[in-house]
Amino acid sequence: MNPDEPGKKRSSLHLSLARRIVALAAEQAWPAGYHLRETEIARTFEVSRTPVRAALGLLAEQGVVEARVNQGFFLVSEAADLAAAEQSLPAAREENVIHAILRDREAGHLPENLIETELQETYRIGPSALKKVLLQLAEDGLIKRRRGHGWSFVPSLSSSRAREESYRFRMIIECMGLLEPSFRIDQVQFDRCRAAHEAFIADLARPPAAERFFEINAGFHAMLSACSGNRFLQQAMENQNALRRLTEYADYGALDADALLKSCQEHLAILDALENGDPNWAAILMRQHLTRPMRPR
Repeated sequence: MNPDEPGKKRSSLHLSLARRIVALAAEQAWPAGYHLRETEIARTFEVSRTPVRAALGLLAEQGVVEARVNQGFFLVSEAADLAAAEQSLPAAREENVIHAILRDREAGHLPENLIETELQETYRIGPSALKKVLLQLAEDGLIKRRRGHGWSFVPSLSSSRAREESYRFRMIIECMGLLEPSFRIDQVQFDRCRAAHEAFIADLARPPAAERFFEINAGFHAMLSACSGNRFLQQAMENQNALRRLTEYADYGALDADALLKSCQEHLAILDALENGDPNWAAILMRQHLTRPMRPR
Protein backbone atom coordinates (compact mmCIF):
# COMPACT_ATOMS: atom_id res chain seq x y z
CA MET A 1 0.00 0.00 0.00
CA ASN A 2 1.32 3.40 -0.91
CA PRO A 3 1.69 5.57 2.25
CA ASP A 4 1.02 8.66 0.19
CA GLU A 5 -2.22 7.25 -1.18
CA PRO A 6 -4.92 9.95 -1.45
CA GLY A 7 -7.36 9.87 1.45
CA LYS A 8 -4.97 7.96 3.67
CA LYS A 9 -4.71 10.08 6.83
CA ARG A 10 -1.27 10.46 8.40
CA SER A 11 -0.72 12.48 11.56
CA SER A 12 2.54 14.13 12.45
CA LEU A 13 2.61 12.13 15.67
CA HIS A 14 2.30 8.78 13.86
CA LEU A 15 5.06 9.63 11.41
CA SER A 16 7.30 10.97 14.16
CA LEU A 17 6.74 7.85 16.25
CA ALA A 18 7.44 5.61 13.26
CA ARG A 19 10.78 7.31 12.72
CA ARG A 20 11.63 7.11 16.42
CA ILE A 21 10.77 3.41 16.54
CA VAL A 22 13.04 2.74 13.55
CA ALA A 23 15.82 4.80 15.13
CA LEU A 24 15.46 2.92 18.43
CA ALA A 25 15.56 -0.43 16.64
CA ALA A 26 18.78 0.60 14.89
CA GLU A 27 20.33 1.92 18.11
CA GLN A 28 19.51 -1.30 19.98
CA ALA A 29 20.54 -3.49 16.99
CA TRP A 30 17.32 -5.47 17.22
CA PRO A 31 17.45 -8.49 14.88
CA ALA A 32 14.89 -9.43 12.25
CA GLY A 33 12.03 -11.22 13.99
CA TYR A 34 12.25 -9.07 17.12
CA HIS A 35 8.86 -8.64 18.82
CA LEU A 36 7.93 -4.94 18.97
CA ARG A 37 5.74 -4.78 22.06
CA GLU A 38 3.37 -1.83 22.06
CA THR A 39 3.42 -1.40 25.84
CA GLU A 40 7.21 -1.19 26.02
CA ILE A 41 7.43 1.26 23.12
CA ALA A 42 4.67 3.42 24.61
CA ARG A 43 6.52 3.50 27.93
CA THR A 44 9.82 4.35 26.23
CA PHE A 45 8.37 7.32 24.32
CA GLU A 46 5.87 8.29 27.05
CA VAL A 47 2.81 8.07 24.79
CA SER A 48 -0.32 5.92 24.81
CA ARG A 49 -0.52 2.59 22.96
CA THR A 50 -2.95 3.94 20.36
CA PRO A 51 -0.46 6.14 18.43
CA VAL A 52 2.19 3.42 18.83
CA ARG A 53 -0.14 0.94 17.15
CA ALA A 54 -0.79 3.40 14.32
CA ALA A 55 2.94 4.02 13.87
CA LEU A 56 3.63 0.28 13.74
CA GLY A 57 0.85 -0.06 11.19
CA LEU A 58 2.57 2.54 9.03
CA LEU A 59 5.85 0.63 9.33
CA ALA A 60 4.02 -2.56 8.35
CA GLU A 61 2.83 -0.84 5.16
CA GLN A 62 6.44 0.11 4.47
CA GLY A 63 7.54 -3.52 4.93
CA VAL A 64 9.73 -2.65 7.91
CA VAL A 65 7.65 -4.70 10.35
CA GLU A 66 5.22 -7.61 10.00
CA ALA A 67 1.79 -7.70 11.64
CA ARG A 68 0.92 -11.20 12.82
CA VAL A 69 -2.68 -11.98 13.77
CA ASN A 70 -3.16 -12.17 17.55
CA GLN A 71 0.60 -11.87 18.07
CA GLY A 72 1.52 -8.26 17.36
CA PHE A 73 4.27 -6.66 15.31
CA PHE A 74 7.66 -8.13 14.48
CA LEU A 75 10.70 -6.54 12.90
CA VAL A 76 11.40 -7.58 9.32
CA SER A 77 14.41 -5.43 8.40
CA GLU A 78 17.89 -6.08 9.70
CA ALA A 79 19.49 -3.23 11.68
CA ALA A 80 21.73 -2.33 8.74
CA ASP A 81 18.66 -1.69 6.55
CA LEU A 82 16.78 0.47 9.03
CA ALA A 83 18.43 3.77 8.09
CA ALA A 84 17.11 3.43 4.54
CA ALA A 85 13.70 2.44 5.90
CA GLU A 86 13.54 5.56 8.08
CA GLN A 87 14.51 7.73 5.13
CA SER A 88 11.70 6.24 3.04
CA LEU A 89 8.95 7.27 5.46
CA PRO A 90 6.74 10.00 3.99
CA ALA A 91 7.05 13.57 5.17
CA ALA A 92 3.97 15.17 6.68
CA ARG A 93 2.68 18.64 5.83
CA GLU A 94 2.08 19.17 9.54
CA GLU A 95 5.74 18.54 10.36
CA ASN A 96 6.85 21.27 7.95
CA VAL A 97 4.44 23.72 9.60
CA ILE A 98 5.70 22.77 13.07
CA HIS A 99 9.27 23.55 12.05
CA ALA A 100 8.22 26.82 10.44
CA ILE A 101 6.35 27.90 13.57
CA LEU A 102 9.34 27.14 15.79
CA ARG A 103 11.73 29.02 13.52
CA ASP A 104 9.41 32.01 13.33
CA ARG A 105 8.90 32.11 17.10
CA GLU A 106 12.64 32.00 17.69
CA ALA A 107 13.15 34.76 15.11
CA GLY A 108 10.59 36.94 16.88
CA HIS A 109 7.99 36.79 14.10
CA LEU A 110 5.31 35.17 16.27
CA PRO A 111 3.87 36.61 19.51
CA GLU A 112 3.51 34.66 22.74
CA ASN A 113 -0.23 34.15 22.21
CA LEU A 114 -1.28 32.30 19.07
CA ILE A 115 -4.34 33.17 17.00
CA GLU A 116 -5.47 30.19 14.96
CA THR A 117 -7.01 32.16 12.10
CA GLU A 118 -3.75 34.05 11.62
CA LEU A 119 -1.75 30.82 11.70
CA GLN A 120 -4.00 29.32 9.03
CA GLU A 121 -3.41 32.30 6.79
CA THR A 122 0.32 32.59 7.45
CA TYR A 123 1.13 28.91 6.93
CA ARG A 124 -1.62 28.15 4.39
CA ILE A 125 -2.98 25.29 6.42
CA GLY A 126 -6.55 24.16 7.04
CA PRO A 127 -8.19 24.15 10.48
CA SER A 128 -8.11 20.37 10.96
CA ALA A 129 -4.41 20.14 10.01
CA LEU A 130 -3.61 23.14 12.22
CA LYS A 131 -5.31 21.43 15.15
CA LYS A 132 -2.95 18.47 14.69
CA VAL A 133 0.02 20.88 14.63
CA LEU A 134 -1.08 22.61 17.83
CA LEU A 135 -1.75 19.33 19.62
CA GLN A 136 1.70 18.05 18.61
CA LEU A 137 3.37 21.24 19.85
CA ALA A 138 1.46 20.92 23.12
CA GLU A 139 2.45 17.26 23.48
CA ASP A 140 6.08 18.27 22.98
CA GLY A 141 5.73 20.84 25.75
CA LEU A 142 6.24 23.84 23.47
CA ILE A 143 2.82 25.49 23.81
CA LYS A 144 -0.04 25.33 26.31
CA ARG A 145 -3.74 26.13 26.30
CA ARG A 146 -4.71 29.54 27.59
CA ARG A 147 -7.51 29.74 30.08
CA GLY A 148 -10.76 29.79 28.24
CA HIS A 149 -9.52 29.99 24.67
CA GLY A 150 -6.46 29.72 22.46
CA TRP A 151 -2.82 28.72 22.88
CA SER A 152 0.40 30.36 24.04
CA PHE A 153 4.09 29.49 23.90
CA VAL A 154 5.66 28.25 27.11
CA PRO A 155 8.46 30.34 28.68
CA SER A 156 11.80 29.85 26.97
CA LEU A 157 15.36 31.14 26.97
CA SER A 158 14.69 33.76 24.32
CA SER A 159 17.38 36.31 25.24
CA SER A 160 21.15 35.89 25.07
CA ARG A 161 21.42 36.93 28.72
CA ALA A 162 18.87 34.30 29.79
CA ARG A 163 20.75 31.62 27.85
CA GLU A 164 24.07 32.58 29.43
CA GLU A 165 22.55 32.54 32.90
CA SER A 166 21.03 29.15 32.14
CA TYR A 167 24.37 27.66 31.12
CA ARG A 168 26.11 29.10 34.18
CA PHE A 169 23.39 27.64 36.38
CA ARG A 170 23.78 24.30 34.65
CA MET A 171 27.53 24.39 35.27
CA ILE A 172 26.78 24.60 38.98
CA ILE A 173 24.21 21.82 39.16
CA GLU A 174 25.55 19.44 36.51
CA CYS A 175 29.23 19.51 37.43
CA MET A 176 28.53 19.19 41.14
CA GLY A 177 25.94 16.52 40.45
CA LEU A 178 28.66 14.26 39.07
CA LEU A 179 30.53 14.65 42.38
CA GLU A 180 27.57 13.88 44.65
CA PRO A 181 28.37 11.08 47.14
CA SER A 182 25.09 9.47 46.08
CA PHE A 183 26.03 9.39 42.37
CA ARG A 184 25.58 5.90 40.94
CA ILE A 185 25.97 4.71 37.36
CA ASP A 186 22.85 3.12 35.87
CA GLN A 187 24.60 0.79 33.45
CA VAL A 188 21.48 0.00 31.43
CA GLN A 189 20.80 3.69 30.87
CA PHE A 190 24.47 4.41 30.17
CA ASP A 191 24.58 1.67 27.52
CA ARG A 192 21.34 2.92 25.94
CA CYS A 193 22.62 6.51 25.94
CA ARG A 194 25.94 5.51 24.39
CA ALA A 195 24.20 3.47 21.68
CA ALA A 196 21.94 6.41 20.83
CA HIS A 197 24.93 8.73 20.43
CA GLU A 198 26.88 6.24 18.33
CA ALA A 199 23.89 5.63 16.06
CA PHE A 200 23.38 9.38 15.63
CA ILE A 201 27.06 9.84 14.73
CA ALA A 202 26.82 7.01 12.21
CA ASP A 203 23.91 8.80 10.53
CA LEU A 204 25.59 12.22 10.24
CA ALA A 205 26.26 11.65 6.56
CA ARG A 206 22.56 12.43 6.13
CA PRO A 207 21.03 15.78 7.11
CA PRO A 208 20.69 15.56 10.91
CA ALA A 209 17.23 15.71 12.46
CA ALA A 210 16.99 18.53 15.00
CA GLU A 211 14.29 16.76 16.99
CA ARG A 212 16.30 13.57 17.27
CA PHE A 213 19.40 15.39 18.51
CA PHE A 214 17.42 17.43 21.02
CA GLU A 215 16.03 14.24 22.56
CA ILE A 216 19.47 12.58 22.68
CA ASN A 217 21.10 15.69 24.12
CA ALA A 218 18.39 16.40 26.69
CA GLY A 219 18.24 12.72 27.63
CA PHE A 220 22.01 12.64 28.30
CA HIS A 221 21.88 15.54 30.75
CA ALA A 222 18.65 14.30 32.39
CA MET A 223 20.15 10.81 32.86
CA LEU A 224 23.24 12.14 34.65
CA SER A 225 21.15 14.31 36.94
CA ALA A 226 19.04 11.25 37.82
CA CYS A 227 22.21 9.27 38.54
CA SER A 228 23.24 11.93 41.08
CA GLY A 229 20.67 10.53 43.48
CA ASN A 230 19.65 14.08 44.41
CA ARG A 231 15.99 14.72 43.66
CA PHE A 232 16.45 18.50 43.64
CA LEU A 233 19.24 18.36 41.05
CA GLN A 234 17.07 16.11 38.91
CA GLN A 235 14.10 18.48 39.21
CA ALA A 236 16.27 21.47 38.29
CA MET A 237 17.60 19.69 35.19
CA GLU A 238 14.10 18.74 34.08
CA ASN A 239 13.10 22.40 34.39
CA GLN A 240 16.11 23.50 32.34
CA ASN A 241 15.31 21.00 29.59
CA ALA A 242 11.76 22.31 29.45
CA LEU A 243 12.99 25.91 29.14
CA ARG A 244 15.51 24.96 26.45
CA ARG A 245 13.10 22.94 24.34
CA LEU A 246 11.68 25.77 22.23
CA THR A 247 14.90 27.74 21.72
CA GLU A 248 17.29 24.89 21.09
CA TYR A 249 14.81 22.80 19.12
CA ALA A 250 14.88 25.65 16.60
CA ASP A 251 18.63 26.30 16.96
CA TYR A 252 19.67 22.72 16.21
CA GLY A 253 18.19 22.90 12.76
CA ALA A 254 20.88 25.44 11.82
CA LEU A 255 23.82 23.47 13.23
CA ASP A 256 26.22 21.66 10.96
CA ALA A 257 27.32 18.05 11.26
CA ASP A 258 30.74 18.98 12.69
CA ALA A 259 29.16 20.82 15.63
CA LEU A 260 26.79 17.94 16.34
CA LEU A 261 29.63 15.42 16.07
CA LYS A 262 31.77 17.41 18.54
CA SER A 263 28.94 17.61 21.03
CA CYS A 264 28.30 13.86 20.83
CA GLN A 265 32.00 13.12 21.26
CA GLU A 266 32.12 15.28 24.37
CA HIS A 267 29.14 13.44 25.81
CA LEU A 268 30.83 10.10 25.15
CA ALA A 269 34.04 11.31 26.80
CA ILE A 270 32.09 12.22 29.94
CA LEU A 271 30.49 8.76 29.98
CA ASP A 272 33.97 7.21 29.57
CA ALA A 273 35.35 9.17 32.54
CA LEU A 274 32.47 8.15 34.77
CA GLU A 275 32.66 4.49 33.77
CA ASN A 276 36.42 4.59 34.41
CA GLY A 277 35.73 5.76 37.97
CA ASP A 278 36.99 9.33 37.54
CA PRO A 279 34.12 11.70 38.40
CA ASN A 280 36.52 14.62 38.91
CA TRP A 281 37.68 14.41 35.27
CA ALA A 282 34.08 13.96 34.18
CA ALA A 283 33.16 17.19 36.01
CA ILE A 284 36.01 19.04 34.28
CA LEU A 285 34.86 17.74 30.91
CA MET A 286 31.29 18.75 31.69
CA ARG A 287 32.37 22.28 32.58
CA GLN A 288 34.30 22.55 29.31
CA HIS A 289 31.30 21.16 27.44
CA LEU A 290 28.93 23.75 28.92
CA THR A 291 31.27 26.68 28.18
CA ARG A 292 31.70 25.94 24.46
CA PRO A 293 30.22 28.89 22.56
CA MET A 294 27.66 28.49 19.74
CA ARG A 295 27.32 24.74 19.98
CA PRO A 296 24.66 22.40 21.37
CA ARG A 297 25.24 21.67 25.03
